[in-house]
Amino acid sequence: MTLNPKTKNIFKKDKINIAFFGKLNLSNGSDRIFCHTFSKFLDKLEDCNSEEIKNIPDKINCDIAIFKKNFPFKILKKFSKENKHLLIGIINPSDKNDGLKCIKLADFAIVGSVEEKAYYSKYIKCFIYPLIEEVDEKYIKDFNIRPKKQICYHGNKQHIDFININLEKALLRLTSEGYRFKAIYDFKGLGKCKKKFITEHIQWENDTWLKEIADSTVGICPTTHYTGLIRNSLAKFISRNRIMRNDYVLQYKNTSNASRAFIFHQLKIPVITEIGGSMHHLLGDEKCGYICYSENSWYSSIKRICMDDNLNKEFSEKAYYLMKNLYDPKKWCERFLNEIRYWIKNDY
Repeated sequence: MTLNPKTKNIFKKDKINIAFFGKLNLSNGSDRIFCHTFSKFLDKLEDCNSEEIKNIPDKINCDIAIFKKNFPFKILKKFSKENKHLLIGIINPSDKNDGLKCIKLADFAIVGSVEEKAYYSKYIKCFIYPLIEEVDEKYIKDFNIRPKKQICYHGNKQHIDFININLEKALLRLTSEGYRFKAIYDFKGLGKCKKKFITEHIQWENDTWLKEIADSTVGICPTTHYTGLIRNSLAKFISRNRIMRNDYVLQYKNTSNASRAFIFHQLKIPVITEIGGSMHHLLGDEKCGYICYSENSWYSSIKRICMDDNLNKEFSEKAYYLMKNLYDPKKWCERFLNEIRYWIKNDY
């Protein structure tokens, strides 16, 4: 895409002005992190002013206009037509329904992971801002008073509805041995998951979810879905050459990201996750967590972290400090502005 020549001048000011548009629901992760928290951290930079705007005003006072996820296409179309001098961004692009129309109106998109960027870059210029929550350290619970066999999941119901069969079998074994599994998700809106390994369903609430996660021994972050016998059989059926018996067969969303692990890291809860994607950045060398695939690897890894207090603490502390260093919101905000600046200058 060739940018409007007027956008070339936006970084010649002392400060760049950014506005996030849309009525936000702070119980929604995209609204809370990509709009509210991102804007808040951008505004702390010396060379940036950032604000949230619920309704589009008659007079627009910004250089970059960023629109929340699923912003109405008709309103965005009118805004784009009337403000051609502005750089327009969208959050969490989609190629479904009106999403593709919105992509064609925007200059760039903000995405949450390399997986999402790799997919949507075929449509639009993408910039990554990881889904970094603002977590108060007061929620971190002392290791000595944490439960000993409490496995925790938080996130979308979809990830436990379509959980990998290997992980499901491991969790069934563990819960039969007295381990507890709590799932924190929106069951009031989406209905309760029927998986038998869940011993406690906790409604996701903005005021309590961090406290609930902190009261755990280990966090799990499944990433793949639609796996198991049917998925593997289908893959073998459609493959021209029979898939080798020791091949991995993985399927995950194009918006897959490591944000669910981030929360555990910030609360000093050790994490076990699956092979694939952004989870490898902090967990890939097994110095602060485990990456699993088989039933036995899930079973033994969860059990070891729950039973070995020293390892639990070691993993938690290492991941916490890696998270603070590699996912510092200030650094990612500066990176975002620098990448926008480079893009405008070089028009690539």
